[in-house]
Amino acid sequence: MKTSNDHYQDLFEEIRLLHNRLRWLGDQVHEKVGQTSAKRSLLFSLYREGACTVPDLARERLVSRQIIQTQINLLLDEGLVASQINPRHKRSKQMVLTKKGRLLVEKMLEKESKLLSAAGSPLANESLAEMVEHLKTIRVHLENSNIQS
Repeated sequence: MKTSNDHYQDLFEEIRLLHNRLRWLGDQVHEKVGQTSAKRSLLFSLYREGACTVPDLARERLVSRQIIQTQINLLLDEGLVASQINPRHKRSKQMVLTKKGRLLVEKMLEKESKLLSAAGSPLANESLAEMVEHLKTIRVHLENSNIQS
């Protein structure tokens, strides 16, 4: 009989595989507009959360500031994001979407929505909503557990 830990390992493996599939799919869907899954992730964070610093974006992703800065520099060069003064910190600028960036994100969301609608869903809306809540509960639990490697 499987233990709770066994079920968690199975769940984590499925999430990893799903993450890989979604990253690949995102790269395929948005390659014509020159957006990778890494840049898409940053654009969508700025779209949902508003102004963020590079360190904030790095903390959210559990990666180094330098990794995020590399992607932000590409987005700055493309005119999709801009930096603005951060009232909480003199040296760490806030990144915001430009009008061009906001329009691109909205086009990307629309394209993804059409693809998902065309594919249909193997689960009912209620099941999806419940799954989101379960995953959120696990994430918050892990964040609050202070697990160290």
